[in-house]
Amino acid sequence: MNDIPVFADDNKTVRVGYYENEIFQEGSGEGVVKSGYAYEYYRKMSEYTGWKYEYIYGTYTELYKQLIDGKIDLLAGLARTDEREEIIAYPDAPMGSGLYNLIKHDFDNSVTSDPASFEGRKIGVLDSILVNALNDYLKDQEVSADIVLYDDYVSLFEDFDNGELEIIAVEGNGAYSRENSVVLCTFGSADFYLCVSKDRQDLLFELNNAQTMLASEEPNYITNLRNRYFSGSVSSLAFSDTEKEWIMENDTLDVGYLENLMPYSDTDEDGNVTGLVKDMIPQLFNDLNINGISIRYHGYKSYDDMIQDMDDQIIDLAFPVEGSLFYSEENGMYQSSTILSTINELVYRGTYDSTSENIIAVNRNCGLQYYYIMAVLPEAKIKYYDTIFECLDAVISGEADGTVLNGLRAYDILKNSKYHDLSTMKIGTKDEICFGIEIGNKGLLKLVNRGLSVIDEDYALNMASRYTDKLYSYTVSDFLKDNSEIGVTILIIAFLVILFILVLGYQQKIEEEKNQRASIQKIFDQMIMAFAKMIDKKDEYTSGHSFRVADYSRKLASKIGYSKALCQKVYNVALLHDIGKIAVPSRILHKPNPLDDKEYSIVKEHASLGMEILQEIDAFPEISLGAGYHHEKYDGTGYPEGLKGEEIPKIAQIISVADAFDAMYSTRPYRKRMKLEDCLEEIRKGEGTQFNPNIAEAFIELVHEGRLDVDEESYEDVLWW
Repeated sequence: MNDIPVFADDNKTVRVGYYENEIFQEGSGEGVVKSGYAYEYYRKMSEYTGWKYEYIYGTYTELYKQLIDGKIDLLAGLARTDEREEIIAYPDAPMGSGLYNLIKHDFDNSVTSDPASFEGRKIGVLDSILVNALNDYLKDQEVSADIVLYDDYVSLFEDFDNGELEIIAVEGNGAYSRENSVVLCTFGSADFYLCVSKDRQDLLFELNNAQTMLASEEPNYITNLRNRYFSGSVSSLAFSDTEKEWIMENDTLDVGYLENLMPYSDTDEDGNVTGLVKDMIPQLFNDLNINGISIRYHGYKSYDDMIQDMDDQIIDLAFPVEGSLFYSEENGMYQSSTILSTINELVYRGTYDSTSENIIAVNRNCGLQYYYIMAVLPEAKIKYYDTIFECLDAVISGEADGTVLNGLRAYDILKNSKYHDLSTMKIGTKDEICFGIEIGNKGLLKLVNRGLSVIDEDYALNMASRYTDKLYSYTVSDFLKDNSEIGVTILIIAFLVILFILVLGYQQKIEEEKNQRASIQKIFDQMIMAFAKMIDKKDEYTSGHSFRVADYSRKLASKIGYSKALCQKVYNVALLHDIGKIAVPSRILHKPNPLDDKEYSIVKEHASLGMEILQEIDAFPEISLGAGYHHEKYDGTGYPEGLKGEEIPKIAQIISVADAFDAMYSTRPYRKRMKLEDCLEEIRKGEGTQFNPNIAEAFIELVHEGRLDVDEESYEDVLWW
């Protein structure tokens, strides 16, 4: 397989015939945005061949003739026939397959699925292989109809929509979500191909190789492409008899949902349903164009109570249920297609030994959790609690060895301060979240599955994320609660109160004797020093970081010409640049290897949180600048606000260089410190992107002059407000 040449040697330009056909390929004109099944397939083939495309526009009939004459190289969507194989080239594999359908207006009751009702009707069809298939079908049914040929789909659909055609013959995907249309019958099927001009055997060779590689590397590509584009076709939206029967017999849908299970479902403080279930059901019926169904929601604290009410036919639909077919059958229900998939987290404290019999805490009211644990941890000993929070408390106290949190809930729940000492690991295969429907209710099951196939695949995840974000929001108040141990809260409050009182009391007396002000300065300095020590105590691996960064920043400020007063100001501000890190869980700071995306996003919050804390000292607004902006980058790619160039406060630009140097020149949990010259080289590489070039160069000169580790004259007697 690896010996097959895939990429074209000369990056050749390939002429593609491009005709308008909704969903299949759209945007047939210069400068018009292109999309569709065939367009994506062209792009995928280019990934393997290196082809560049020149699009030639026209009707299907015009472009088919150009393919025969060698005026274009490729044309998509052609079925295979013996006659065509004489004049055009087919690759080994099709680009897809589809059914041929007859479609009518849903209000025309004179036309039915009985072929006899087609007699004498005007049937529109694209002048293509469909004509032969349609004629053969009508001949077999002994029906005579008025066949009207069209060169392009645009005119065909326009005449059908205007009522000039009673029936149209299309490929199964050829009438996407056309309102007031229903499928009469299927009159044929065929694979369709991306065909090549007979003169371009070189392209045929490369296309065959590309298709072979695609089948090997992405075996589900064609299936996924079809599901994405054709789930809303008329044939997909044609209701079966059992679906029609359910729609006719029901004007109300009763939906049961579990409470206290955000982002999936809950009851809000006003007694109304909230969560994903509130959005999914209406969207599902809306996408199916089903109107007049009243949706009633029933909240349940217990999963078993919800399933019992389904058995008693009080509710029609249960949500959410977990993707174990066996346990769903035991509960007497069908499972719908998957709404979304998650990887669940095993939550534990200390070390989890998977080889021993473990006690797993289970919420007795959440069957979703229970059945998942039964499937992935069948040897575990179950211990029941009334809520998931009691389960987590049991893990903290040691009553249980672990519990399981749904993947969409775990991240935000565990951000609560009381759970910071808990650890997680992903377990099992993906958990499929579904609707539950009583066995026997086939019409509703098919409708729900049909609706799920039409809904955009990212819809459920996007809607769920809206509610996930509301599970927990970290505030300054939470920060204080999280750090109430070891007197941190008292220290912070005392620090802020003392600063505020001193500033208000003594700013009015700024011209009083220097000794009195120096005394106040000393208190300030001592408070800041104490608080900086507390910051560094948070993480043994970065112990002394705040003081080193402050020292480097002060010396760098002096190097670029700052006065003694301003240098001391830089020093004190830099001491507090990482104040927000106190809110970062120790399990992340102490992690012995690189952080994942979620962990890194938590660490990044320390900048904005630090600014929020220090902004309370509004008499000295600059004290918050170092904490808030020392991770901004000179090219605007930093955080939290993406400031660029001189938009970044100069004091933060100074601290940024000092902070980066100390990070590289210090040992971290996942690496040893870098060599000095390597650190300086990295700073030089960051000039103009991460750092202000002038400040970065000044720092490098400072190091080469040997001044970085030399104590300079004392700054302690300099007032900085």
